[in-house]
Amino acid sequence: MLRIVLVVGALLLAVIGCAPVAPSTIQVSDSKIRAAFTQATTGAAYMTITNHTAIDDRLMSVSSLTYIARDIQIHTMLMEDDMMIMQQVTDGVALPAGGEVVFGPGGFHIMFIGLQTALDEGKHIALTLNFANAPAQTINFPVVAMHTNSMPH
Repeated sequence: MLRIVLVVGALLLAVIGCAPVAPSTIQVSDSKIRAAFTQATTGAAYMTITNHTAIDDRLMSVSSLTYIARDIQIHTMLMEDDMMIMQQVTDGVALPAGGEVVFGPGGFHIMFIGLQTALDEGKHIALTLNFANAPAQTINFPVVAMHTNSMPH
C-alpha cells in the first residue's frame, strides 16, 4: 500500500512539475537584424519585449561584445510638422508591467551607427539588453533579409 501511495505521489509531482509556468521576467522574442548591403554605414534591429513581471521596467541601452558599430542606440520614429523623423531615445523605453513593446520599422528600433561588421543574411550577432530593474539579457539576433520598400532605414 505504501508503495502505491509513493508511486501516485511521484506521478502527481511529475505532472505538476511539467505544467507550464508563466515567466516572471522580461522575455525577448522575434529578434532580428535587417541584412544590409556591404557599404552600409547603418543598420537596424527589431524585437518584441514582454514584461511578465508585476513591476514597470525600462530598456535603457543595448550593447555588444562584438564591435558591430561605432555606436548602438535606441531610436523611435515621430511625426513632426507632417514629416516622419527618427529620434534617439535617451531615457529608455518604458516596459509596463504585464505589457509588451514591439520594436519594428516605423517605431522603436535598435540603430547601429558606423557599422564595423557586415550584416550578412544568416549571420548571428549577440546583443545585450540592459534594463533599469531586470538583469541584463544577451540575445542572439539572426541577420535576416527584409523587404526594403516599407522600411524607414
